[in-house]
Amino acid sequence: MTDFNNTRRQKFLSEKDYVEEEYAYRHGIQSRYESLASDKPKGPGADSRLRWAIASKSLQLLLLNYTAGRPIEELKVQLPEVIERFNVYVAHELSPRSKNPPENVADTFEITQLDAYVYVFWLLALCKLLGRPEFIPTVMNWVNKTYEFNRGRDGLFENVVQALTGTHVEAPRVVLHAMPYRALASATVRAPQERPALLKEFVEGWYKGMKPAYWHGAHTDGLYFGYWCLEAALVTVLWDIDDSSYRDNLVYPKDLVDYARQQQAAARAADAPKPHISRRTGEQCPHAGRWGVLESPGAFVQERFFKEGDVFPEGIGRDRQEGPVTWIVMSREDGGPTREE
Repeated sequence: MTDFNNTRRQKFLSEKDYVEEEYAYRHGIQSRYESLASDKPKGPGADSRLRWAIASKSLQLLLLNYTAGRPIEELKVQLPEVIERFNVYVAHELSPRSKNPPENVADTFEITQLDAYVYVFWLLALCKLLGRPEFIPTVMNWVNKTYEFNRGRDGLFENVVQALTGTHVEAPRVVLHAMPYRALASATVRAPQERPALLKEFVEGWYKGMKPAYWHGAHTDGLYFGYWCLEAALVTVLWDIDDSSYRDNLVYPKDLVDYARQQQAAARAADAPKPHISRRTGEQCPHAGRWGVLESPGAFVQERFFKEGDVFPEGIGRDRQEGPVTWIVMSREDGGPTREE
């Protein structure tokens, strides 16, 4: 077994195919940029197709790199470029309900179309899972450009958007693409204990339900960039669902889920208030300043000034009895922090 076979995240991708596809994506994106900049005459809609190809192939390249086992931090760095390329496409081309829709309906970002629905979910999922939530409003701006056709029409989509943004748009309990999304939609509204089984059902039926998508079966024709149920990962993280029953499914991106959860735990730890600097009776004072015994939250008694090196005495505790107590720093003579760092 090569190192690549040990680090790749799906078995359908060989090292040879990855090297060839990765080069083809990069070369293809560059050649389309060159075509955009060229003064040569182009047919109607050519610039639009070129911008869409640059954006969509950038997303596919990111997913290909995930499939190949590239580090998550590397993908996190790659995501802003993907978002910017879609943003350029939208700024130049997207208009509500074009009378002549493009050949690839994903590029309308109209979620009534399955490819568009999947793309929007994938982009939102990557923003959340890779720890780049600042791009979620950008993706939603693209969706809202065709607001009347996209918003308030799909219960699952609105539940996820509310969990991501806190913004509520009323929607019927209807799923635009019931196959395969019905179970996932149910998981967002059912009791916590029911959610793991519903997610397992969704993950197991996801690939079959994606048969109409343009990339379905791509591992047989050389267009494969990975089969990843990012929607399940997003809901798992947002609703904090136990994924033990489905995390080893081939299409479930468990590494992204684990990364997102690690980032969330680190953020909570960073936001948690640090404990006050304190010492018990008999210990030496580490910092000159005013110290006190905390009787109740915010209420200090026996406030005293201690110099560095002083030994803390006994005092009157909460039981009103004299004895060993905990002295807490209230202010320091040197102006330093009063909480542990």
